[in-house]
Amino acid sequence: MTSKVTFLLVSIITVLAVLLLAGCAGQQPEGEIQPSTPTTQPSQPTAETSQPSTSGWDLSSRSSDAGQVVINVQPLKLDDDQETWEFNVALNTHTVELPYDLTQVAVLRCERGEEHQPLAWDGSPPGGHHRRGVLRFTPLDHGSSFIEVVIRGVAEVPERVFRWETQETSTDLSPAPTTRVRRQAFVEESL
Repeated sequence: MTSKVTFLLVSIITVLAVLLLAGCAGQQPEGEIQPSTPTTQPSQPTAETSQPSTSGWDLSSRSSDAGQVVINVQPLKLDDDQETWEFNVALNTHTVELPYDLTQVAVLRCERGEEHQPLAWDGSPPGGHHRRGVLRFTPLDHGSSFIEVVIRGVAEVPERVFRWETQETSTDLSPAPTTRVRRQAFVEESL
């Protein structure tokens, strides 16, 4: 009789432990952007609805899942009249440390190929398994049909590219090359 009770207790504890572990594995930290497909190429919008800004930029989140680290990036606003362009960034893992200084491993790249260093990282300090914050850049002083936040060297992944394109239509009537995005026409305002 004692062995039956012991077997029953061990079985119940095992089932509870499995359920507890399965429940914890499926949870993400509160407020975290859900990842999409693994990529180190320019990432595509997640399943969320695209949210255009007043200047025509798609503001939906982008995600990269590689090297056992998921990185999610989402612009807050990309309007021309802002002092800074801000991007929410979240890094999450359960296997490696995150000792990276985001101001040293991230850049903002435009269609000209120019790379701009971040002005600041306002978020969790280097270390740990879950980091989040806001990465700030100086807005571009010229038009571009796309921008990319590039993060290099996180978890031995050479480069992760998070790309956003304008949703404005071009006034250029010449045929667009099939491998490039049609450029948005920008009008300079005179004072």
